[in-house]
Amino acid sequence: MRRPVILLLTAAMLLSVTSCTAGNTSNTEGTSAATETTTTETEATTASESSETEDEASYVSSGYLEGLRIGDNNTFSNKDSKYGSIVKSIDDVLTLTKFEGSIMLATDDEIIYYGGTNAKTVDGDPVDPFTTYNIASCSKTFTACCIFQLIEQGKLSLDDTLDKYFPKYKAAKDVTIYDMLHNVSGIPDWMNEPDKFWVNLDSKEEYMQEWIKAQQDKYTDEEFLDVLYDAPLMFEPKSQYSYSNTNFRLLAMIVEQISGMRFCDYLKENVFDKCGMEHSSSMKAADETSVPRSFDAIYKQGVVNSDGYYMEANSGRGEGGVHSCMADVLAFDKALFSGKLISYESLAKMMDWKFDYGCGLMNMGDNYYGHTGQVPCYRTFNVIFETKEYGKIYAICSTAAAADPIQQRAYNTITFVVGNTLG
Repeated sequence: MRRPVILLLTAAMLLSVTSCTAGNTSNTEGTSAATETTTTETEATTASESSETEDEASYVSSGYLEGLRIGDNNTFSNKDSKYGSIVKSIDDVLTLTKFEGSIMLATDDEIIYYGGTNAKTVDGDPVDPFTTYNIASCSKTFTACCIFQLIEQGKLSLDDTLDKYFPKYKAAKDVTIYDMLHNVSGIPDWMNEPDKFWVNLDSKEEYMQEWIKAQQDKYTDEEFLDVLYDAPLMFEPKSQYSYSNTNFRLLAMIVEQISGMRFCDYLKENVFDKCGMEHSSSMKAADETSVPRSFDAIYKQGVVNSDGYYMEANSGRGEGGVHSCMADVLAFDKALFSGKLISYESLAKMMDWKFDYGCGLMNMGDNYYGHTGQVPCYRTFNVIFETKEYGKIYAICSTAAAADPIQQRAYNTITFVVGNTLG
């Protein structure tokens, strides 16, 4: 849930290594089988393989990716020649980097590419389209979607000011829902700027201790808000952009106030179930089926558990906290951008860029947008490319090995190649 990383990385960034942080808790929210799906099955991709004689076990046997064949090298590539250059680019970069994780590219009608490479699940099986990862700040798009659902129901307005929901927050009484969604509120980011959040502490050591505590999910909402109420805004609302996880945590709290539901329950009922996201959860810790690795250093810092999982479940809601898989994120994207979760009018407002940030979506280039996310061990990007030839191409990639410097470089290289290939 740190600051988002623009997809087209420079060559210098391909060699960079960044560090992250995290938290732990137990929650009661669970995932259940979805009742319907909003995605199109992939008969076209199955047909492209029909001339081959393959064991039926090689195919996904159920769900909204039924018919997708995962080959011997744990990949699927569409055999249509029009996708040839895309498939080759992804094949080449996965081979070059030895990337450990999952990647999927799809249009609204068919899968172009899926790869689950060099990584195992908690059961020791190769990762597949249903392996779950912590998608971190990619969760912000889900939060924004929830806000617009409530706006369409007449229960909320983009012009509502924060004092309506948090009357004790005097410093932000003029901040609006619009400001928070666009990260132009001036509210300090508890995650990335703890010195501006814990303003009443005297030393870096003190506020870093509180920062670790917050990431371990040891702050109640009331304690979090008490600290926030004392923190001044960093600038006048709408005058500047500053990425702030605090904005989206407050938005999740507002969803809870209006709906009378825990945020995880609202997400499940109004997003996950409607999209057929059978493998997704929120506000749970360590339920991912992917396996973190190379996390010794950050474990010693106290920000992941002994298995390397991010521990922040309750305190990370809204700003992060969704655990999902390539197939489920694709289902969400297709539902969102086809008007099945919110109206096209609301979607246009989500893409009303201010300083290249919309509402839980980043404007990354002339023809692509989405969000990125990172927490300890995990990196995800979820990006939509608008192309003349293929329509929308959804590109989703996750790794659970980003605490390893080599794998972080591999992830960065893949995002660079995908951006240059499709952008």
